[in-house]
Amino acid sequence: SKKTLLSRMGARWRGATLRKLQTLDFLEPLRWANLRGTCVYAHGSGGCSWDNYRICRLICSMGMLVVAPDGFGYPSNTAMGQMRHKDSRPILTKNEDVDYWANDLVYLSGATGELTYSTNADSVLEDPDSYRDLYEKCYQLRRAELHFIISRLPKYARVQGFFLGGTSEGAMTCARFDDQRYGGMLIGRFINSFSIEYCYFTPREVDGRLGGQLDVPTLNIIGTHDEYFGNIESVAKLVAEDPETGFGKANLDGHGYSTLVEQGCTSGLVAYLEGGVHGPCATHDNFLRDLFMTFFTRPGAIYKLPRIWSLEPTKKVLVELLKSTEQDPTPVNVALMHVPVMKFPQIYSLRQVEHFRELAMSGFKGSAAQKAKEALDGEIAKEKIRIEEEHKHAHSAIDAIRNHGKKLRVEAPATANNFYSADKHETGFSKYTN
Repeated sequence: SKKTLLSRMGARWRGATLRKLQTLDFLEPLRWANLRGTCVYAHGSGGCSWDNYRICRLICSMGMLVVAPDGFGYPSNTAMGQMRHKDSRPILTKNEDVDYWANDLVYLSGATGELTYSTNADSVLEDPDSYRDLYEKCYQLRRAELHFIISRLPKYARVQGFFLGGTSEGAMTCARFDDQRYGGMLIGRFINSFSIEYCYFTPREVDGRLGGQLDVPTLNIIGTHDEYFGNIESVAKLVAEDPETGFGKANLDGHGYSTLVEQGCTSGLVAYLEGGVHGPCATHDNFLRDLFMTFFTRPGAIYKLPRIWSLEPTKKVLVELLKSTEQDPTPVNVALMHVPVMKFPQIYSLRQVEHFRELAMSGFKGSAAQKAKEALDGEIAKEKIRIEEEHKHAHSAIDAIRNHGKKLRVEAPATANNFYSADKHETGFSKYTN
């Protein structure tokens, strides 16, 4: 009948519209924008806020397209929204406050759903087995998100190639992610605020290693005082040192240098940020801008960064090479560099900082330079207070866990193969993926 025919036509139209909405075809016109490249970004466990949003913005400022799937953006009445959800703000306009240092410009509410957590809270240790399983379940969800987005990138981006990067939970996902099916499309990966080591955040030792192509240039960024994955005072360290039921790497490095070398990475760099905590922007924001600019333009030579920067006096002093395999008779090229505390406030733009670097090299000669130095000293004092507050927050989080006295379980045994077993590193938690 005509009614049945119209109903079928309507269903087909709705289906075609839905499929269209699930693509990224609307990005195709950007092929004519002469962008530097494309970066697929995976946010941390709190969503695209705080340093996640800042990193996306600073990468965009370099002429890059950033595609960042929001794991909290699913409608609350859907199955995915019941796993993770936050109420989103309306899209901000140019007339609204979009301060770079605002902590949250995306969400209106806190997180809800069965896959939300806070490792700082004592409640994490009330039921450690469930939380351990939770981390793995989150990884499966985040991995699926990456495959979904990458497979739908516009054609020009796939031809041009793309970068992959993430922070914290997103960084763990990028590290474990088996990207082999994308071959040469993947130009490079960066892993921020995760140490690429076996720890409480990974179910088994093999999950603390790179899961993808070893010839993809890899950049690991982490602070010396990261409260979750560092080797000085962190959740990972506390768990690993427990003499009864602890698990994780016994002697944590607090960074991924050893892992990259052991696995045979052909181009890798670890930037070890002095005084940096889990969010690096507060202490090293302008350094990240310089670092990413080099990474996105010369990813294959990233392990040579200390030598590359030696050509520029103002950048040469920003890094100190600690270890390197470049001279070893192997194809492994990995470098570990120490990044000292920055001398200039992060609230200044990189252009301002470059100016102050040049003035400092000349000894701040002249009355105008001295006046600028006085203002600079005032901002440095303010930033020092902010950084001290960051460290206090990190210490309080660790103390809460240390004083709780709960134990986490030992490594989970591998189980039967599942849908993801074709990936390089299969998971031992098939109950979440069958």
